[in-house]
Amino acid sequence: LFEVGDDGLPHLNPGLSVERQIEAWLDAAAVAAARRLLAHALPPRHAMWWALLALVEAHGRVPYPDKVVEAFTGVRDFLLNPSEEARRACHDLAEAADASSAGGAIGYAAFLSCGSMAPPDCPPVLPKAHLCGHLCGVAVYLASVQFDPIHYKEHNAQFVRLGLRVARGELALPDQPARAAELPAAAPELEREVARADRASAHRASF
Repeated sequence: LFEVGDDGLPHLNPGLSVERQIEAWLDAAAVAAARRLLAHALPPRHAMWWALLALVEAHGRVPYPDKVVEAFTGVRDFLLNPSEEARRACHDLAEAADASSAGGAIGYAAFLSCGSMAPPDCPPVLPKAHLCGHLCGVAVYLASVQFDPIHYKEHNAQFVRLGLRVARGELALPDQPARAAELPAAAPELEREVARADRASAHRASF
């Protein structure tokens, strides 16, 4: 389900690990290929966390509309307290944000990360396994064009490197229960999670 695009083919090395291949593509400025492979390779919860971190950084520079931030908050709550109710709420928040928006991408990613796509009273219809990661990759791309779009490739590369930190465990997923939060507080709370993860990473590195 992962296809290497024309940008990545000249620098594809089947002998490399996923991480090394992503780094090789970044070095060759094949950023789109690097982003797509990372989105494909990350487990769903890690992919969603990566996308949220990218989106909150973009939001801090050029704020998203309220409905889009609501979708971010819903996905954060689903990550912190996974439940069927929270997963289906992400679908509704994605639709409210607009399917083509960053909120739509990350909201649908959460909805398709597990469980059934069908209504609750219908036989289950399981999503294809790659859809969550693909949509998280789209969300990261949308974060990179949210501010300073002329230099979006540079921002995209920075976000891919952020995703590699998530993959290595340097930006661990939050593990404490979610607290109810008002919409305007959504971005600051996510930023505090990033700071907490950075402090934990620095503490581990000191041993």
